[in-house]
Amino acid sequence: MVGLCGYLYGRATKPMKAFRTAITWSKHLFLWVAVLLTLYPVIYLVGVSFGRSNALASIPPREGNLLVRAGVLPNPADFSLVQYRRVLADTHLYPYQWGLLALFTAAALLFVLLSLARRSGKEGWVARLQRLSGWIMLAAVALLVVTLSAEQFYTLDASGQRRRASSGGMMVLYIRNTLLVSGMTGLFAVLISTTAGYAFARMRFEGRYGTLLAFVFVQMFPSFMALVAIFYLMNYLGLLNTFTGLILAYSGGAIAFSSWIFKGYLESISPNLEEAAMVDGATRWGAFWRIILPISVPMLLFIFLLQFIGTYSEFLLANVLLTSNDRWTVGLGLRALASNALATQWGTLAASAVLGSLPILVIFYAFQNALSAQYIAGGVKG
Repeated sequence: MVGLCGYLYGRATKPMKAFRTAITWSKHLFLWVAVLLTLYPVIYLVGVSFGRSNALASIPPREGNLLVRAGVLPNPADFSLVQYRRVLADTHLYPYQWGLLALFTAAALLFVLLSLARRSGKEGWVARLQRLSGWIMLAAVALLVVTLSAEQFYTLDASGQRRRASSGGMMVLYIRNTLLVSGMTGLFAVLISTTAGYAFARMRFEGRYGTLLAFVFVQMFPSFMALVAIFYLMNYLGLLNTFTGLILAYSGGAIAFSSWIFKGYLESISPNLEEAAMVDGATRWGAFWRIILPISVPMLLFIFLLQFIGTYSEFLLANVLLTSNDRWTVGLGLRALASNALATQWGTLAASAVLGSLPILVIFYAFQNALSAQYIAGGVKG
């Protein structure tokens, strides 16, 4: 029907392109249907997280929208924040942490408003203020991650004694652990890839070509093939059930890809800049520090975000190295909530999943330009 309407519209406006118009309209309809089908599980999950019951589905109402009565969409009449209150009830923040959270919220709202202002054509002071709000958000989150501890997640029994919260009540701690591990992994990836990528791009040494081939060869194998070796190594070093061991394992896996990406980016930059600096008296390290790094900030940001996002949702390696529940990441916490198939609290699980996805949504929105622009920059040469 859409194709027929497009054909008739094309005959009325551009008779020679009527058939092409029909095909274009049909393709657009197909793409919109594909997008809606892709987003449908997310919409339903969010709807379940705002429901009163802990079930994925309830008895559909007899009145209201057809999609609601058919059970395709959750019933809006059951809207409630009880699931989020249940997840956050055992989280006890200190007053200064509440202040950091309020500062982050205010900076995030300002960032969104300034982003809308920039899209309307305003630049200059708006862009500078937006960058400042972004740094404030980053600083507030970093302080929250550093200061939050496992002792702040507890419940009180009938006698007033503190007891450690259950897995469902420690989701904020799991998000904090994931942010800490992913953030440190991103920083280590930047540190490693900048030095290694610069050496491969600018220096000629014995074994350079073989090492690059080894990097490509390593990428051909899935990472879980190294689980046994990583477990043995971390056990030998005494780093099991530690964030240090998990960060080192993640960082080691980031060497090959990140170094190759940064090498390709540097080979798209003329070496005349460094040569001119060294003619003026700069050393190789000085040219790298004062010339290469400042002009490579977008690529460094891309590498950091790529590793951050990749490790944020990682499950297998964290499941092997982390054993105590106070060190779990988001993936392990969600697995614990869904481990009992016959008594899974789906509402709590949905609310926890929504909370766990918020950091990634914020990062994608704040740095979408850096992510989209630098995917191509590292593949110019190499």
